[in-house]
Amino acid sequence: MKFAGPGYTTGCTRLIRSLNAAFFLAVVSLAVGQTPSPNQSNTFSAETCGRADPAYIRTANETGGIPMFLQRSEAAKAFHLLRESTRNNVATVFWATGTIKGKTQIFKIPVDSVTQRITFTFSGDTKGDVLNLTSPSGQELVESAARAEITDLSCGRIITVTSPDAGGWHAEIRGSGRYWIEVQAQSDIYFVSAEFVKTGGRPGHEGLFRTQGQPVAGTSPMFQASLSAKPTKTTEFYSVTEQGEILQKLPLRATNSDREFLEFVGSIDLPKVPFRVAVMGLDTNGKPYQRFLSKLFHAENVEVLSKPDFDQLQAGSTKRLLFTVRNTEASRNFKITVADAHQFVSAVEPKELNLRAGESGAVLVTLTVPVSVAEGVGDDIVFVAASLSGPPTSNSNIVHFTVSH
Repeated sequence: MKFAGPGYTTGCTRLIRSLNAAFFLAVVSLAVGQTPSPNQSNTFSAETCGRADPAYIRTANETGGIPMFLQRSEAAKAFHLLRESTRNNVATVFWATGTIKGKTQIFKIPVDSVTQRITFTFSGDTKGDVLNLTSPSGQELVESAARAEITDLSCGRIITVTSPDAGGWHAEIRGSGRYWIEVQAQSDIYFVSAEFVKTGGRPGHEGLFRTQGQPVAGTSPMFQASLSAKPTKTTEFYSVTEQGEILQKLPLRATNSDREFLEFVGSIDLPKVPFRVAVMGLDTNGKPYQRFLSKLFHAENVEVLSKPDFDQLQAGSTKRLLFTVRNTEASRNFKITVADAHQFVSAVEPKELNLRAGESGAVLVTLTVPVSVAEGVGDDIVFVAASLSGPPTSNSNIVHFTVSH
């Protein structure tokens, strides 16, 4: 959290709860702050939108959050967004980023008939960038619009509509800088879960298990999605770009008929650009709906594997955990970074790997658990391999264990 000048920077999280009582975190990066700092890279005056820490921008893009550039006096206004984001069953309808460069950007956003509330959030990094929103009837939303709450910011806008009209809403963005737009709806149509998976398990107990890290380029991995789809009539899945444009239809097939928790699975071809997964179709009243998965995927040319033979570590013990790093393309030198919240990682050997195309290398991570650690304490070992040479690529793996006595 950095402060420098009239503008200031911090990160906030929003907690979204689904009907099955599962919780997950998504990041909303806000260019506001709390404590003084000489970091001049985040300085901006009341006449500009400034520049947030690149780490916040990257985190927002990766998790479907919105980086917002707020003046100190606007911090309280941002709670409009936080309030709407933390309602039950909130799902992303649309997410996009890009650069305007004087060319008006127009997005048609389908709003279904079962949406209870919808929030359009716009942020720009250049003074003068604006969002205008038009309802399906052609009426531009202004301060006096019925059922609408509008929060205007120096470098953004937040608009919430209660019981919105079903149909195509038009978002028009004008200006010259980089922008972000996110649309969130509260409704009974939302992703329950969605992830890349692979087959595994003991003989007789095989199943699909979530794969760690990003998918590997040149493969056709299996993707599994569970959707709260009771109010829907049809379902089709697509990959979409960071600009919100459709890349290709995904061949996912339904594996059950329970539309309250409808499940799909299928192997997909990985795009060459970063992508999100979206589901589209018609609701039970014949109106189009759309939902975007918040997480951004990108195919990588390195894979990190681990097959631990334990999920518990005894207090006072030391154990080694083996990771395998596989380079799938050009020769590269990889830096290995391993971290955990409780600092049980006592050694990493080696800390760099030089791998040719198709070559794999082993890394041993030593875990030392003090005797004083309480039983039941959980820890995540986060392993990251990032290229230091050659075409840039990185990937990760997380291993979880608990402490026993």
